[in-house]
Amino acid sequence: LFDRSPVGLFIIQDRKFKLINPQFLQLTGYKEDEFLGKDSLAFILSEDRNMVMENTIKMLKGKLTLPFELRVINKTGETRWIEQTITSIHYNGRPAVLGHYVDISERKLVEQELRKSEERYRMIFEQSPLGIIHFDQKAVIVDCNKKFVEIMGSSREKLIGFNMLKSLRDKKMLSAVEAALSEGTGYYEGDYLSVTGGKLTPMRAICNRITSEDGSFLGGVSLYEDITERKRAEEELRDSEERLKTILDSIQAGIVCINAETHTIVDANPTAIKMIGAPKEQIIGHVCHKYICPAEKGKCPITDLRQEIDNSERILLTANGNEVPILKTVTPILLSGQAHLLDSFIDITEKKKLEAQLQQAQKMEAVGTLAGGIAHDFNNMLQAIFGYTQILLMGKEPSNPDYEKLEAIIKSAQRASDLTKRLLIFSRKVESKLRPMDLNNEIEQVSQMLERTIPKMINIELHLSEDIKIINADPAQIEQIMMNLGVNARDAMPNGGRLIFETENVILDEEYCKTHLGSKPGQYVKLSISDTGHGMDKETLRHIFEPFYTTKDTGKGTGLGLAMVYGIVKSHGGYIMCYSEPDEGTIFKIYFPIIEKEAERVESKEEKVPIKGGNETILLVDDEEAIRELCKDILARFGYTVLIASDGETALEIYREKKEEINLVILDIIMPGMGGRKCLEELLKMNPKSRIIIASGYSINGPAKEVLEAGAKGFISKPYDMRGMLQTVRKILDED
Repeated sequence: LFDRSPVGLFIIQDRKFKLINPQFLQLTGYKEDEFLGKDSLAFILSEDRNMVMENTIKMLKGKLTLPFELRVINKTGETRWIEQTITSIHYNGRPAVLGHYVDISERKLVEQELRKSEERYRMIFEQSPLGIIHFDQKAVIVDCNKKFVEIMGSSREKLIGFNMLKSLRDKKMLSAVEAALSEGTGYYEGDYLSVTGGKLTPMRAICNRITSEDGSFLGGVSLYEDITERKRAEEELRDSEERLKTILDSIQAGIVCINAETHTIVDANPTAIKMIGAPKEQIIGHVCHKYICPAEKGKCPITDLRQEIDNSERILLTANGNEVPILKTVTPILLSGQAHLLDSFIDITEKKKLEAQLQQAQKMEAVGTLAGGIAHDFNNMLQAIFGYTQILLMGKEPSNPDYEKLEAIIKSAQRASDLTKRLLIFSRKVESKLRPMDLNNEIEQVSQMLERTIPKMINIELHLSEDIKIINADPAQIEQIMMNLGVNARDAMPNGGRLIFETENVILDEEYCKTHLGSKPGQYVKLSISDTGHGMDKETLRHIFEPFYTTKDTGKGTGLGLAMVYGIVKSHGGYIMCYSEPDEGTIFKIYFPIIEKEAERVESKEEKVPIKGGNETILLVDDEEAIRELCKDILARFGYTVLIASDGETALEIYREKKEEINLVILDIIMPGMGGRKCLEELLKMNPKSRIIIASGYSINGPAKEVLEAGAKGFISKPYDMRGMLQTVRKILDED
């Protein structure tokens, strides 16, 4: 039995090996004669010898019953783990020790690997940035890491043994645990209040059920992430995005974002949408050149010409086909790693108008300087012609054949002298003899002169303000202005019409002067001279004040009349503008500064009048987009809801649909298609009590008078004066 035992057996007597079975020899690699008679501790690792001695004594005394482990060195020098049991026996009549020897090296290797794995798991478990718990089949926490303790603001002692099914107060968290137990996985995200720690923490959690290979339910594991910083970062990102959106929505420049590869518009701010004049969904996705700086393919300064930035004046093509001059800046940017273009632009229509006005003013100044110099030299030449001709004439009798010829020379020289005087007036080389003047008195006198010089089929009308202020003016030159404009009006009305003179006290403010080059803020007497003649086109209007420019037939005009008017107005420190359209007549508006002490009194009185707004709905009808947007902005700033229409037909459709909502209509008289007069008639058919204000660049006593008589309630002069427009709107709305 000893030799056939599957485990190693040995007998030791007097600390010497006395008997060894084959299994022991096989396990150690030694031969029997290498063991017998040798010290039993010789083959044991030196570090374990004392422990072996102590355990052997304990076993022999009955104090240790379990096997103990030790390390031995086999013949190859390899250290092996064995499990050993010692029993007291008698051998050959004397006390001895029977030892049982089992090689457990493979088991120890597995245990070592398990221990390392456990250490790695514990390190990961404890150092994880996520909170981790292990719970049993009843959802009782059996283990947790430091991060979970930190997230809960609690202690390990309080958390171990915590029954989640019985003690959780957060219903969402409880549902996540129940889902894990029943379905395998549960999720949670929210602000969790710890039951054991009382700490409120924004967190995200995932709970998973654990099963064995045979499907048995073993418990579960949950992972918890403190998302406080993430939530703070998300909030800051939302705030940043909101701030950026507010800035982009508020900035008074069009901004579009363009895909640099496809050139399609991917986003646009409200100003850009408003300038293009189409809904955002119609703009997004379209190639940018459909609206912004239409150009040939392959001409993009950034993507095709490789410029780093593009600052240039271009054209914006609106949805309705209008071309708007813009100043744009294009910068390449990266969004989510993809190349884009940031295109910002502003409407420079007013800038272009001011530039044109400045160029015209500079040209007029240059022409005036040239004309003044020529006229001065020419006058000197005429003086010699006059003098010598008169000397020759003095020595001739009227019967002399040369007498009439000399008189003809003098008359021609006089006509030439008149031309030079006009040139000198235009160039402001003639000194004005200014004195305080009541302009109304001068108009009444000149109108009597005109009545004797123009056909009876032209009616002269005077609409003069009773409280007109005093101006400093040269009576003779004021007469020249009115006579010139009166005669021009006569020529524009060969079949008769109306010639209207009007005066009123006005104030030109900073806003008006910003868009009307040559005007200055202050208080003025405005003289309006209008007619119902054939009018002028825009090209003619650009040149009317230039010397020698005329549209009259050869021999019927010198082209100096309006140039002289321009020079007189400028020499009086005034401002002149003309408004006209073909077949719609013409109006000249001339502003003379009032005497300063009077102006100061009027200005203080004007400033005391408050501007009142309201909450009514107003339909604004005007064919010019810039005027529509300006007026809409002004009215909206004072509380009104504004509906807009670009023509009479659209206005009628809007009014028909929203008649009950609309409290007032502001209607431009002159528009393409259905004119203001026809639109007024149709509006009154729909609602005879409609409140309608007409707007026109012409005088209230010109074409507008007929429309007022047809049922309009008020009149606003164009270009709009904000104060006057708002006061008129409020006045009409407040009428019964």
